[in-house]
Amino acid sequence: MDVIKVRMQACRQRHHEHRRYRGTFHALKEIFKLEGLKGLYKGMGPTVKRAAILTATQIPAYDHTKHTILNHGLMSEGALLHVTASMTAGFMTAVTTSPVDVVKTRIMNQKVAGGGLSHGLVYRNAFDCLFKTLRSEGVLGLYKGFIPNWMRLGPHTIVTFFVFEQLRRLIGMRPV
Repeated sequence: MDVIKVRMQACRQRHHEHRRYRGTFHALKEIFKLEGLKGLYKGMGPTVKRAAILTATQIPAYDHTKHTILNHGLMSEGALLHVTASMTAGFMTAVTTSPVDVVKTRIMNQKVAGGGLSHGLVYRNAFDCLFKTLRSEGVLGLYKGFIPNWMRLGPHTIVTFFVFEQLRRLIGMRPV
């Protein structure tokens, strides 16, 4: 139901406009009524790709950063090393996922004709959105919202790997 979250976040209310959705369940009902079941899964492809890219970046970036720091003798095993490697992994994850987030959000926010008909859409699919964004805005267009993305992923990554390392230490597993 990512599409509901994205649309509600993008919903702007000006003095003369009514809100698009009154709440989560109203959004669910309206999307289903206007676009059918397919409308609730709009942007699923980019969402799945984003999850794969996130994981494929986050874990290796953490591991590589941690071992590079250790191998160069810049830090020793401990909390400071784990936080530093996590911050780097969070940044790299934001770099790789931001373009997918932009594409996903634009696809999910497209207006459709009644009955879920797709005529008049700006983007036919994720690749069409990617190419149109690159053509009209350049590479930086794919990084709109980068700082908020990093500010969300950074702390998440720090907590994830810090907890992982502490749990590893508590059960007696040696660092890898």
